[in-house]
Amino acid sequence: MTSSYVDISGTPYSYDSRQENTLQEIASRVEQMRAGGRLNDASLELIRKYFKIKNIYHSNAIEGNILNIGETRQVVEMGLTITGKPLKDQAEAKNLSEALDFLENLASDATLPITERDIRQIHYLVLKGISEVDAGRYRTTKVEISGSAYIPPLPESVPPEMERFGKWLSKVSIPEKSFASKEGLMFAVVTHTWFVTIHPFNDGNGRTARLLMNLLLMRYGYPIAIISKEDRLRYYDALETSQSSDLSGMIGLVAECVHESLEEYERAIVQRATDSEWVRSIAARMTDRERIRKNNEYEVWRSAMDLMKSYFRQTTELLDESMPDGRVFFKDFGQLEFEKYYSLTQGSSVKQTWFFRVDFLLGKQTIRYLFFFGIASYTIKGLCDVSVYVAREERPYWYEKLEILHNSSVSVPSLFELGYSLRDESFIARYSNNVIERQTTEQICRRFIEEVVQKHFEP
Repeated sequence: MTSSYVDISGTPYSYDSRQENTLQEIASRVEQMRAGGRLNDASLELIRKYFKIKNIYHSNAIEGNILNIGETRQVVEMGLTITGKPLKDQAEAKNLSEALDFLENLASDATLPITERDIRQIHYLVLKGISEVDAGRYRTTKVEISGSAYIPPLPESVPPEMERFGKWLSKVSIPEKSFASKEGLMFAVVTHTWFVTIHPFNDGNGRTARLLMNLLLMRYGYPIAIISKEDRLRYYDALETSQSSDLSGMIGLVAECVHESLEEYERAIVQRATDSEWVRSIAARMTDRERIRKNNEYEVWRSAMDLMKSYFRQTTELLDESMPDGRVFFKDFGQLEFEKYYSLTQGSSVKQTWFFRVDFLLGKQTIRYLFFFGIASYTIKGLCDVSVYVAREERPYWYEKLEILHNSSVSVPSLFELGYSLRDESFIARYSNNVIERQTTEQICRRFIEEVVQKHFEP
């Protein structure tokens, strides 16, 4: 398909026409869920609560806040003060929680336009008690964006620029017949990008922009998009490109975040009842002694998995810093819960087991490799019960195991599966042709990355 650009009416932006299918696929999925009663208002309320702490943590972390997700939860949900952590960081978490509550109110009535006054109020909530002189007030000085070549408008241009932006926002923030449409996702991205391009406040522009983006998504029936701290560099790159009016990078990133939220929705909503029943059945089958033994085993296994993930993350970050013409991104999906680990050790399959992903970007070529948990294959079953498999994205949001691709004569890295032997306290890697090797995390990671570069990026 030949690349061309689609202008977004009423805005200074355009995007790559090849993204049309992705936008429509996500919109269709949201529409189908609503039509089936699976994405009704009550369900959306539940998922928003589920995502709240995660959203606060990542949005603040992008701006340099050092609270971890557990500390964020303690500050927001329990009202605790964390000893040894900056009071400013704790105030930022509380403020963003209050701003999200305000956002819920704005999202609840989609017949009322979002106005400049609402934007100022959102910003006030983000900065109140931290920078009272700036909270809710447009800047009166010239500013620069750290690490960016882009220079925002002069202070005297901010009010007219915000008036223009505000008029557009007030129109598109009322979905009417465009509810659950691809336009809703597109308008959300425009809202974020246009706002940060104006950069109307001295501080808090990023957090306010992400809040406004999610407000538009909520108005159009979408789950929120959480741009994680792991995606920070990719996020900054996309914003830099958007200064030339090309919104393709931001649309791609936000579309991916929305897709991940939909996946989280499936896990949190569709499986909520069955998960509860499943956990109860597991607990009933386990004696106290068995539970203690399995928990101890799980903690050792989990520490090994954390070590492996940490090495992949560090190697990815070092490689990204050293690549002159490309980028490498690491995406963390968390750990496998004890109940799912136990179920896999018993030979039962479970859903939602993504571990982490490594994205390689060079020019317009992006290659994504996903690492996810599953039942150990027959080949290494005697060495471990739970494995990490490797898959590659073959089309948007569709991943195929490397072993299957290899059997179809597709050129892929040779790493198919890896695990950890609790008995030998060693990592096990299964390569093509069922070659089994005991290796360190360093050996596994370096071999994998070298093969990716060799197969996709070397001339």
